Amino acid sequence: MKRKQQSVALAESIDNDQENSESDESFSDDGEGDTEDADQSAARNSKTPPEKKAKISKKELYRPPTNEELNQLKETENLFHSSLFRLQVSELLNEVQLKAKRRKQMEEAVTTVSQMIRSLKRTVEHELQSQKWLKNIKAPIHQKPRAVKGKFQFVPPAEILTTGSFVTGTCIKPNITVDLVVVIPQECFQEKDFMNHRYLRKRALYLAVIAKRLHEIHGLKDLQYTYHHGNALKPSLIVNFPSGEHRPVCLNITAVPEDGVFKLSRFHISKNNVRRQWFLEEGAGDSDTDKSSPTPFYNNTVLQDLTLRENATYLQSTLGDNPNLRDGIALLKVWLQQRELTQGFGGFSGFLISMFVAYLITQRKINHLMSSYQVMRNVILHLAQSDWTKEPLTLCSSFDAFEQPDPCLFYEHFAVTFVDVTGYVNLCSDISKGLYDRVRHEADLALKFLENHSMDSFAALFMTPVEFFRKFDVTFQIQNISKTEVEKLGIENKYVDYGGNIVQSLGSDLHALISRGLGQRVCVTQIRQSPAPKWDITSDPPDCEPAEPVQVGLLLNPEFAFSVLDKGPPAESPEAKEFLDFWGDRSELRRFKDGSVCEAVPWTKKSLLSEKRMVCCRVVQHVLERHVGISQESVKCFVDQLDPLLQCPVNNDSDDVCGTGEEQHNDVIQKYDELCKLLRNLKDLPLSINSIQGSAPVFRYSEVFPPLPALCNKEHVVEKGGRDLPQNYTKQCPQYNMSLNVICLLEGSGKWPDEKKAFNRLMAAFHIQLAESIKTQYGFPVSVYPRHIDVVKDNYVFRVVLGYTREIALTKMVKTPEGMVKYKDNEEALTLEREIQGLPRLTSTLHGIQQLHASFSSTVRLVKRWIAAQLLAEFVCDEAVEIIVAHLYLHPSPYTPPSSPMVGFQRFLYLVGNHDWKNSPLMVNLNDEFTAEDYQEILGRFQRERSSRPLMFLSTPYDKHASSWTRHAPSAPLLQRLVVLARGSLDVLNRLIQEGADNSSFKQLFRPPLETYDLIIHLARKQLPRQHEAVDREVIQLPVKTKGRVAKTTDPMDKLQYFPVYDYDPPSLFLNELKEIYGDFALFFYDKYGGKYIAVLWKPTAFTPKDFKVSHLAGRKVKTMESGDKDVTVVPNLEAIVDDFRILGRGLVSHIHVQQSNLNPSVTHKKHKS
Repeated sequence: MKRKQQSVALAESIDNDQENSESDESFSDDGEGDTEDADQSAARNSKTPPEKKAKISKKELYRPPTNEELNQLKETENLFHSSLFRLQVSELLNEVQLKAKRRKQMEEAVTTVSQMIRSLKRTVEHELQSQKWLKNIKAPIHQKPRAVKGKFQFVPPAEILTTGSFVTGTCIKPNITVDLVVVIPQECFQEKDFMNHRYLRKRALYLAVIAKRLHEIHGLKDLQYTYHHGNALKPSLIVNFPSGEHRPVCLNITAVPEDGVFKLSRFHISKNNVRRQWFLEEGAGDSDTDKSSPTPFYNNTVLQDLTLRENATYLQSTLGDNPNLRDGIALLKVWLQQRELTQGFGGFSGFLISMFVAYLITQRKINHLMSSYQVMRNVILHLAQSDWTKEPLTLCSSFDAFEQPDPCLFYEHFAVTFVDVTGYVNLCSDISKGLYDRVRHEADLALKFLENHSMDSFAALFMTPVEFFRKFDVTFQIQNISKTEVEKLGIENKYVDYGGNIVQSLGSDLHALISRGLGQRVCVTQIRQSPAPKWDITSDPPDCEPAEPVQVGLLLNPEFAFSVLDKGPPAESPEAKEFLDFWGDRSELRRFKDGSVCEAVPWTKKSLLSEKRMVCCRVVQHVLERHVGISQESVKCFVDQLDPLLQCPVNNDSDDVCGTGEEQHNDVIQKYDELCKLLRNLKDLPLSINSIQGSAPVFRYSEVFPPLPALCNKEHVVEKGGRDLPQNYTKQCPQYNMSLNVICLLEGSGKWPDEKKAFNRLMAAFHIQLAESIKTQYGFPVSVYPRHIDVVKDNYVFRVVLGYTREIALTKMVKTPEGMVKYKDNEEALTLEREIQGLPRLTSTLHGIQQLHASFSSTVRLVKRWIAAQLLAEFVCDEAVEIIVAHLYLHPSPYTPPSSPMVGFQRFLYLVGNHDWKNSPLMVNLNDEFTAEDYQEILGRFQRERSSRPLMFLSTPYDKHASSWTRHAPSAPLLQRLVVLARGSLDVLNRLIQEGADNSSFKQLFRPPLETYDLIIHLARKQLPRQHEAVDREVIQLPVKTKGRVAKTTDPMDKLQYFPVYDYDPPSLFLNELKEIYGDFALFFYDKYGGKYIAVLWKPTAFTPKDFKVSHLAGRKVKTMESGDKDVTVVPNLEAIVDDFRILGRGLVSHIHVQQSNLNPSVTHKKHKS
């Protein structure tokens, strides 16, 4: 029942995706699109005909360019990446920037709300801790402890300022917000309001009064609180002001004190302004000790308010009215937003990137003559090259050592330092080292994309969203975090400084511990910043204890990530004690090959790659448990959730598995290499073998379940060199063994015949001679066929095919009636070319990718398993899937190549679900053989010949214009279904990771929705040789004594001296029969990896009545029209066809379930039993 519910969940997700498939993401916002659409609609409905475009004269069309046009071309050449890039940037800026009409609406809203706030009356004075007078309106700040001295009185603001990106002209869609700053008069404050959150509480109460009055007096309803940049100490009020028929204008109201209320030096980062004794409600203690611990974050938070006007003025004056600077900042904001780097607490905000641009202007790294592209590129260049964690940036032109803190002093409290114009405020006080490392990493990638002229850098930088779970190779959640962890780390002072926010207090320490534990295994470690919460003004603020788990992402360094041993210092060195203190009982003494005795930490005893992928998770779990007290069960890693789908059980009585298949691939390839050596040493062959190349998927590490050595069945008496038969297995179908194709190309010779028939006979003779030589020299069992021979070596069946390239030309050769010889492509020739040239070349290339990227094999096999589980493997060939997955590794932009199968699978789903298959070919640069001219040529020819090209067009250096792997499939409906399934599966996968679902829940991605099919043909379990490969395999279905198949076949008694049953899969044979006989009536869907049913979908075209002819009678019945006997037609006889399915599959078909009978009302029964 649970499985059915999970499958339905995926089906619902797919249905929702289909409903939304027509609407693409855009940057349009704020009702502008609605206004423009309304104008266009009015124009269409008006009686005045639209004006015709004036036809350009031939003279005007071919006139020489003007000086202005020449200047623009030269500017494009000098100031932009390319002319296309300039056009794309212009269109993007036009899409994201604010239109004049909308700006006017927003200015009117600002004026109206400002007048409302100015008109508010003074209130009576209240005790600061007594807030009953607010009635149902809540203060937007945590007030624990409740006891606080002071009084509060609301006084109308001394001034209302409009600040932020709206003023500087750098705001971008989709979420444009106007920042309103109300200046709290000096008379609202009292002496020592800088202490113990008094200022912060007065600031929050000031906003609460504004919210109360706007709601009660002016009738504004859409009012919410939020945290300014996610900082829980700085709430702000969001007002969604109605703007007539247009979208409401969003105003973000914050409050700052009037100038002169507090001295800036009072909030020096080394001073304490929050007493620990008061905040933690401790008993009377040492007051000197209480004052000694500084509160840098609290101080910096207040200073941001005190210096807001000065920093805003500086930014506005530095940027001026230069449109290129504004456009450059807009591009940088889009780049950051697409990578989720601006959201929540610790985000790299738009204000920060704008201040960095201003800094570069003062340093003369950017000037006002630069184009928007040059501004963006220079900023990204300096982001990548500078290191704010070691060399502080400062905007302060003068330094007073007696008043201002030294810029390097900030490093004692903050990981990243960027000092503002006053010299007191660290603009990066909330930015963690992990996020800053991520920004530098993204900047470095962006530079590489811009320098690569063969790729679409614009799409990689600005159009493709870089979602957190698709970015990082390993993600994990830390659940159930509480104040206990703060006490375990001994960071109560930091807890006080951050106002009791547990996650923000722990963030830097957790990052430091994880980074130290992982060392060189990772390039970037980032704790995901959560979006700032929003809540109603009548509700309490969110709890300080996290409601959701903390999510951490690891970007792996493939060179070191999978090391199973961490080598420490020598046993007697001083560093050994520190090493032991960090790792605890995990550390042990080991003697290494060089004779040294060192501390070492082993992480796994198994050499399986699937185990090595878990090392980083085990490191994190151990470090957090030892140093923070977080149990391993509370640290949930997302790496191996999909591994069970690639694991094949090998014993009925235990949970033993042979990894995820990489090691078995290596074993098969080792046997294949041995066979190659033997074939090259063959004697008595008329022509020597020029090259040998495996073409089976296992040789390119892409066989979902790589073959295991066939069992030597000692119950059956089979003569040496003979063949075991399915008839010998009466109780259950024999185990599945596949043959492995090997292509041997012969050396050239001029003696080959020029006719195809003679060539075929001579090739058959070559195969006979090859078989005789193998038998004579090596004694292997060999079976001879006209076009191949089968050889048993080490219990594997190899299918050796002799090939000769001239055969392709002979197959294409056509003689005209006049005796002329022409060469013309035909299906047979193209198939032959793929088999003896295309497949070996592709196998060699993908084998090389696997050597560079260890996760390629598991990723491509996981993708194949998903496509087969969705019953689409018959319509998307394996080679096409492998090429698409190769694209993820060869063209990973905007990411780095995936280092884990989970992330590779996610990126595949996103690529298939979002690629524009209709208008864009997927170009895969295998072996880096494409040139820039090739890209232009392929794209241009594709656009010219789109109507005659395959729907899923894959272009490689060996197949630029034909897309031979997708020439016939998938069709348009099946491609659309694949796209919809990919989108739905990606949504479900992200939800499962977000919710921290258990491992078994991930299998729902591989359970297809069956509601759309007309018939389900259920198969008998005993006739399924691959049932142990099924998604939902059951223990009772597993083959008996299969553990012996994994044993090495070194014992002569275990080596096969005859042919096992191979390539025998009754469901696949039955499926081929159905497709051949009834392919005109229906589509047949089957999961070849242990599928238990065949789904049938009737073709709508088959139900069109046809004229009564003998050639039309197969599968149809006569239907007489009402108009008389003359109009006799034939229609499909569904009942007879369903009976034929049952008869053809006798012994294999269990029963047939009819799901939809609307196509033929006479089909009313639900089951046909065999």
